[in-house]
Amino acid sequence: MKKILVIDNTLHVIDEVRDILEMEGFIALTAFNATAGWALVPAKDPDLVVTDLYIPKIDGFDFINCLMADATLSDLTVVAFSAKVDPNTHKRAKDLGIHTYIKNPCSSEELISSISQNLI
Repeated sequence: MKKILVIDNTLHVIDEVRDILEMEGFIALTAFNATAGWALVPAKDPDLVVTDLYIPKIDGFDFINCLMADATLSDLTVVAFSAKVDPNTHKRAKDLGIHTYIKNPCSSEELISSISQNLI
């Protein structure tokens, strides 16, 4: 089974995404901030990360920068999951190497489709 790390600071979002992923047969790893997510990456070796871009302390952009700067982690696929969908945020995410940008909230079908396409 593929492991998906979900980073978001909102409990109901974490619960909802985890439930969707598990119903689709994925192993869902969750973190409420980038620091906890960063600790899970080497410990659990996820196949893909879904992260909110606007989380407290270390935001999703800084988290992604850290991933891309680490040669052992830079090939990890990252999907951005954020309520903010303005062109500047989208461009900044793409410039960092985000593979897909999903507007939150989204349908379970859109979430699974985006994840599945990036796991190919």
